Amino acid sequence: MAIETMTLKITLRLPLPPPELSPNARGRWERIEATTQYRADVILSVIEQAAKWPDHLPREGARYRITETYRIAGRRKRDVRNLFAAFKAAEDALSPPRRTNRNGWVAGASLIPGDDDSVLVHGAPRIERVETKAEECVIVVIEDITGDL
Repeated sequence: MAIETMTLKITLRLPLPPPELSPNARGRWERIEATTQYRADVILSVIEQAAKWPDHLPREGARYRITETYRIAGRRKRDVRNLFAAFKAAEDALSPPRRTNRNGWVAGASLIPGDDDSVLVHGAPRIERVETKAEECVIVVIEDITGDL
């Protein structure tokens, strides 16, 4: 008799990163404030959606794949790698809280055990066009791929 293991797959709907987080943006203080606010927005969004997977605890030693779909309105061409770079603050927010080098703390939702290459594998990010600004978001799929590698 084969034992079937259930693979974790979490789908989140998160806000798009603000323009200040783009690698092409200028303004150090605006970027710092936008990073802090975006992390808080992502954590709040995770808390609001957490009822979908009440028993999830990130496993130490597990590996996860994270794949983003940027849902964007309008026809303006976008560089998916710039969106990917701007999303880094959200990725930090999905990790556990951690100390900074200035004796402070960076908040985290603890959805994944970390964001380094021993824990996280990135799927190919993509852009999907939507009709209205109200539909804009980032669809994030987090999959436990521990046994796949």
